Amino acid sequence: MRYILLCLLSLSLLGCAANPLSEVEITVTITESHPWREVAHKPLWKTVVYTDGDQLGRIHLEGDENSVTLAVKRDRSTIICAYPLSSLAPWGGYYSPGSKRTVSLTQAQGELARLLLESWALNEQAFETLDLDLLFSSVLDATLVDQDQLLLSILDGSLSRESITYQQPLAVVLADIPQGRWVSELSDGTSFHFLWGDEIPLTVGGIIQRWINREQSLLLTLYADLGARRYTTTVSTAPWW
Repeated sequence: MRYILLCLLSLSLLGCAANPLSEVEITVTITESHPWREVAHKPLWKTVVYTDGDQLGRIHLEGDENSVTLAVKRDRSTIICAYPLSSLAPWGGYYSPGSKRTVSLTQAQGELARLLLESWALNEQAFETLDLDLLFSSVLDATLVDQDQLLLSILDGSLSRESITYQQPLAVVLADIPQGRWVSELSDGTSFHFLWGDEIPLTVGGIIQRWINREQSLLLTLYADLGARRYTTTVSTAPWW
């Protein structure tokens, strides 16, 4: 009877933690503060999305939570993104089999991690064979990479350093937007004060960028297309958190 109870207890414990034969526990942390925290005077909640074998995992983190332990496949790489308010530009990172079990997510790696994660379902097996250490060290600025070419080379198995090509940044002029202080969602982004009649020149990469005007509860979103050399902007109600 005691043996049966011990077996049941062991199975129960295995169900609550990583299976040591096929899984490994990694600790994912976000050490960077989001620029909008200083505007709203409170942290943003996050949605953590990660590859886990043949499926995607999702975990919700409250505003004051910046760390989570994940049980992931021991023999497969894991791509991880933490999206502020579930849809903003993410912090990103990855885990490679045999590497350190603490993964620090950063905005600097967020765009490449987002691209890989959101394209992962197109061909899961192609992403499993990626050398993420080499890829992340080779991509100097994912906002300027020709993402279509990069993805195609990943999906057809021809990825090499020659597959990583860069496009020229795009010159943008912001005008005719409501006045006030606009704070970028990116730590290295450009924040600015806007007055009627002003024009704000920027040089941007090919990503969606957002600025918040907390005083008027407005959100400015910039969509840039480096291939077509054009951009559009929209102003909407700012998200509440």
